[in-house]
Amino acid sequence: MNTLNKFLLALWGVSLTILVVVVLTVGQDHSILVAEGQMNITSEEPMEEQQEREIPAKEVIEPEPKPEPENIKETVRFAMAGDVLLHLRLAQYKDFASSFAAVTPIMQSYDYLIANQESPPVGNKYALSGFPQFSSPPHIIRDIQNAGVDMVTIANNHIVDKGEGGVRTFFENLDEYKMPYVGAYKNQEDLSTHRIIEIGSIKIGMLAYTYGTNGLYLPKGSPFIINYIDEAKIKADIDALKQEADVVAVSIHWGPEYVYSENDYQKHYASVLNEAGAHIVFGTHPHVLQPYKKLVSGQGHETHVFYSLGNFFSTILTVPNTMIGGIASLEITKDDEHISIQHPELRATSVLKDADGIYRVYPLKDVEQRSVQNLKWVKKIMGEDVAVY
Repeated sequence: MNTLNKFLLALWGVSLTILVVVVLTVGQDHSILVAEGQMNITSEEPMEEQQEREIPAKEVIEPEPKPEPENIKETVRFAMAGDVLLHLRLAQYKDFASSFAAVTPIMQSYDYLIANQESPPVGNKYALSGFPQFSSPPHIIRDIQNAGVDMVTIANNHIVDKGEGGVRTFFENLDEYKMPYVGAYKNQEDLSTHRIIEIGSIKIGMLAYTYGTNGLYLPKGSPFIINYIDEAKIKADIDALKQEADVVAVSIHWGPEYVYSENDYQKHYASVLNEAGAHIVFGTHPHVLQPYKKLVSGQGHETHVFYSLGNFFSTILTVPNTMIGGIASLEITKDDEHISIQHPELRATSVLKDADGIYRVYPLKDVEQRSVQNLKWVKKIMGEDVAVY
C-alpha cells in the first residue's frame, strides 16, 4: 500500500470516529431535553385525557346560608305632663329651674315627655299677665325643656289670648329654643308635616286638638292654623298618621273645669278616637285629675285614655285641688312588627309654696303631709287600672 492510500485510510478512520461521537452526543442531548421537558413529544395518550389527568378538578364551594333576620324587641316609656299655666305670680319668676328641681329626675326618666304649654310664652313682646288672657315669659320653654320636656302641645283655649300677633310670637319663641310643638301650626305646610316621634325603631305619631279658644279667633286670611275638635277631621288625621306610625297618640283639650270625672262629651270623643284607631289619649283642661280608662272597640282595638292630667305647674288658689296633678305614662313595646301598650302609670305631683315664697313642683309621695291631698285620694280618682305613685 502506497503512502497516499495509507493517508486516505487514516482520514476515513478519523471521520468515522467523529461521526460516532456526534451521533452519541446528539442522542445524549435529546435525552436531556426530554428529561427536562424542553421538547414537545407527542404522546400516545389523547390530549383530553392527558389534560384531565394533569389538571385537578376545581373544588365546589357551597354558599354560606344567609343568617336569619334578627328579631328586634324594644320598649320605651312615653309620657305627658298636665297644664303649665302661669298666673301672674308665677310669670314674674326670672328662672324656673328651682320650681322643677324636685321632679326633674322623674321628668328625665321617660324616653319622651310632652307637656301642655297652656299660657302663651309671649312676654318678650306683650306685658306679662295672668287670668283671663295670659302672657308668660319665654324662658318657661327653656326651663321645662331643661327639666325634661321634649315637646309641647299648644292646642288649648289660651292659644289666641294675645291675638294673631301673640300666636306669631309664640312660634318665634318656640323656634328660638328649638322646641317641637303640636296642635297649632304656622301654615298649611306646617300642618301637613306629620309629627312622628322616633324612639329607636318605634314610631309614635302625635296629634292635638282643643274644644275652643275662649271666643277668640284668628282673622280671616291668617296663615296660622289651630286644630279644633272636629269628628271628621280627627278620623282623617288618624287614618293618615296610621300609615306612617306604629302608635297614634292624641292630646285633647276638653271637658268641664274642676270636675273629677269625665262627662258625656268626653266619653263621646274618646269613643271616636278609639274607633278611629288612636292608641293613647291624654286629656287636659279640667285643671284637676280625672280617671284613666282602657277602651276596646268592636274590632278589638285598645285605646288608653287619661281623661285629665290636672295642673302640672299652676296656682289656681281658689280651687286647692288644682295644685295636684301628675305625669301619665305608658310602656310601648315593639317585638318585631307587633306593638303592645301596657302598664299605665301616673306619677302624682303637688305644687307647694315654700318658705322662701317660691312655688315648686314635688312628687306627691314625698310631700303628702304638706299637700292638700294624698296618694290615696289620687288613686280613688284615677281608678284601679292604673298604677299611681
